[in-house]
Amino acid sequence: MKRFILILLVLLFAASVVTISAMEEKKPAMTAAEKIPDIEHPMQSPKMYSETMKCPNCGMMINMWARTRHSFHHPEGDLTTCSIRCLADKSVSSGAEAENVQVAVYIDPDRMIPAESASYVIGSTAPGTMTMKSKIAFADKASAEEFSSTYGGQVVDFKGVLAAAKMELPSSRMMIDSKRKKTGKIKEPTEKDSCTVCGMYPAEYPKHNCQILAGDDSTLHFCSTQCMVNFNADPAKYVKEPVKTKMAWVTLYSDSMYESAYGAYYVVGSHVVGPMGREAIPFKFKKNAEEFIKDNGGEIVGFQELTPELVMGNK
Repeated sequence: MKRFILILLVLLFAASVVTISAMEEKKPAMTAAEKIPDIEHPMQSPKMYSETMKCPNCGMMINMWARTRHSFHHPEGDLTTCSIRCLADKSVSSGAEAENVQVAVYIDPDRMIPAESASYVIGSTAPGTMTMKSKIAFADKASAEEFSSTYGGQVVDFKGVLAAAKMELPSSRMMIDSKRKKTGKIKEPTEKDSCTVCGMYPAEYPKHNCQILAGDDSTLHFCSTQCMVNFNADPAKYVKEPVKTKMAWVTLYSDSMYESAYGAYYVVGSHVVGPMGREAIPFKFKKNAEEFIKDNGGEIVGFQELTPELVMGNK
């Protein structure tokens, strides 16, 4: 009897081993959603895909993010952005749509094609540019569907991806602001931080302070746009070592959030003054700047137009 029980136990153990082995052999392969594309994005050692160095909306380096760049005609000029997200943001903030849009093919960034003829994949596992839900372009629908079958996502046309990008702008703005602060790209000034130009304390001027993220990841704080513009005009006057500007942030007059200095609209020559007197008052939306001018005077200019003379009214 004991021998019989022993044999039975051995048989049961062997059966369980076979069952476990079979279960292990039947484990499902890694799903498409779990796979990561073997594509470098952003490109850490990019070549010169575009002569436009910085995105005019967010300030990121175009060539590093060349896989998702878009070029287009706009009332403000012929522009190239790092992504469909920044194209959509520029259209909404300016109140003017982009025309003759060209987009880079994600898997072949040397190639630019009309966006109207491209197919986009939204929400794949490919890294996004300025958004958590990536939006990448392919030369045709078949290529997009093949990529989507491996890496997930929904295939849409240009009209669909632009609508999706515009819809996400409010939430993506909050996400981007949070991420910039978490990673230290934006650093709230402390009571000990002083303005690089005038020596005042930017933390005391939360509606006007701005900052530059330098190439060595240090932060230069300013109490006002006037001081930042003065610094940009002649950095050697205020710092001993040369400073390479990686990014620049301004505090928006409308909601006191930080925004890329490059994409903002500035009102100069108004009756509103800042910590140092005359100021370039930044707005995200051009329509808000226009409304501000009705009550306070001044004119709207872009970041690249700002000079000390213009800010001080001595142009």
